[in-house]
Amino acid sequence: MNKKIPNIYNYLQEIALYFGNSGVNGKCCDDLSLVECIALKKAQESNLSIQEIGTALNFTKSGATRIIDRLERKGYVTRERSPIDGRVCCVPVTKRGSEVITEITEKKSANLEEIFQGLDPKIIDDIKDSLEILVKLIHQKEGGKFFLGKGLHEQNDSKFSCIKC
Repeated sequence: MNKKIPNIYNYLQEIALYFGNSGVNGKCCDDLSLVECIALKKAQESNLSIQEIGTALNFTKSGATRIIDRLERKGYVTRERSPIDGRVCCVPVTKRGSEVITEITEKKSANLEEIFQGLDPKIIDDIKDSLEILVKLIHQKEGGKFFLGKGLHEQNDSKFSCIKC
């Protein structure tokens, strides 16, 4: 094994911890857990079914349903039956849900910009490119199972009909 691999793994853990539940100011995402925040963001980016959100998070349909239950209780999503296939439950994001995701994204981006302050723009580009390569490699290894990054939705062959009504 390349001797740098354990270091990379440790760095990724530190980054995950920082941006996870205990990240900025001791909070991840307002009143959301990290998983709830990612599920809400996925639902906002694409009109997905509960099952597709579960797939994106590598959760079972049952696990995804529990996450959506919590988001619905908080007023961030609603549930709608697909007009094409009534067995499918779509998860549109409410105005409140969109507002909280926008606020979280702005806060986290501002925090990251503060961290990167003073860095050469080329280094920032290199960091972004390196992370993008890592995400693509993970997608390849997992067979496109995960699709957390915006712009990677082409890997999600939607079997369901959660079209905007």
